[in-house]
Amino acid sequence: MSAGFSQAPKASANSSPQVNTNQTLKVLYNDRYYYNENLFKEQFPGTQIQAVIWDGKSDLKAFIAKQSPDVVMLNTLQYTQLSKENQLAELGQLIKRDNYDTATLYPDLLEALKVKGKLYGLSPRFNTEAIFYNADLFQKYKVPMPKDGMTWEEVLKLAAKFPATGNKDTRIWGLHYPLDNYTYLINDIATAEGVSRYNPDTLKVTINTAAWKKVYNMAVTAIKSNTIEGSNKSGYDADPFLMGRAAMTVNLNSMNTLRDIAADKSAVAKYKPFTVKMAAGPADPKNRNMTRNIHLDSIMAIPTGSPNQDLAWDFIKYYNGVEFAKFKAGEPVGYSLSRMDYSKEYKGYSTEAFYKLKPNLETPPNIHPMGIPFNNLQYSVIVHNELKQVISNKKTLDKALASVQTQVQKSLDDAVKKQQTKK
Repeated sequence: MSAGFSQAPKASANSSPQVNTNQTLKVLYNDRYYYNENLFKEQFPGTQIQAVIWDGKSDLKAFIAKQSPDVVMLNTLQYTQLSKENQLAELGQLIKRDNYDTATLYPDLLEALKVKGKLYGLSPRFNTEAIFYNADLFQKYKVPMPKDGMTWEEVLKLAAKFPATGNKDTRIWGLHYPLDNYTYLINDIATAEGVSRYNPDTLKVTINTAAWKKVYNMAVTAIKSNTIEGSNKSGYDADPFLMGRAAMTVNLNSMNTLRDIAADKSAVAKYKPFTVKMAAGPADPKNRNMTRNIHLDSIMAIPTGSPNQDLAWDFIKYYNGVEFAKFKAGEPVGYSLSRMDYSKEYKGYSTEAFYKLKPNLETPPNIHPMGIPFNNLQYSVIVHNELKQVISNKKTLDKALASVQTQVQKSLDDAVKKQQTKK
């Protein structure tokens, strides 16, 4: 969790503190930002936290076997793969044994974390998308308000109902979304649609397909409509949504967006308050009650070989508990809390939209199966350059897709060969 706290909350009944345990707890992570060991140690004063730093590139399963950490913090794919391979301890029995309160944990996320019906980890936080909209602009231009469960296609079509004329610095936009790299929009839509860049079993790229053509066509049509403001400049006064000049905005980090909306902007010139509302989405078009655009980066789990399983479980209980959530609720954090007791609103704004849809963790955005050296940076450059040519009418979409397919396949092949050479 976020570092730098000077005061810790009291332990709850679910924390089961063990005073002066004089034990060492080995915790694996690849970024110290995820938690602050001092908070846990105040509840368990005899416990020493030993950091186990994984480089994020080497074989994770082999690394865990060699280092024997007691707690591991995983992303969605790592968690799913290790769970399926029986590398993680099942938490259901521990929850039952300690009567650990899970009633106020985001229920659909809890369900989504189950692998073959069993729970192997808990995530204290998540990032998800929501559709933020300026209700005043929708009313003024007589455009139907966004609804829960809208798809990306519907959001983009709704944005296109707003005027596309006027000075770019003063006009109204249908949507505020970064377009300095077109890959952002492509990735977002593709994730929602559930399409994959390649087959992880065959390592063959799957971009030159009808499903991907639909994704690219949506993005190209929306960009060409000139109703998306995509300058991606920093500062409240440079954000057209915050300044009341964009009807909608969508961001994977919804809490950051909400934090900016709720911030004191009295010192910002020309700022005028407006009515902000939120809708849950964009949703999976195959199931409007679900979202694939959810990001988990710190699922806490216990490797089956941990010699300190009870203490590891205390660690997980604490950071996923009620008291810690209460402590974090007032902080300007850049993520949503899975424990909902104190996170249903932020400075007067309801966060209900963040919890309405059921997470689908099958295709997490920009994360690749362990061992596959996919080059996200190269992919991003290839997609942006090809899409740029389509938008400027220098290349057809069909030719661009074929080119993306060829270039990304070469990039993946080269990365695999380089990996094999190292071995």
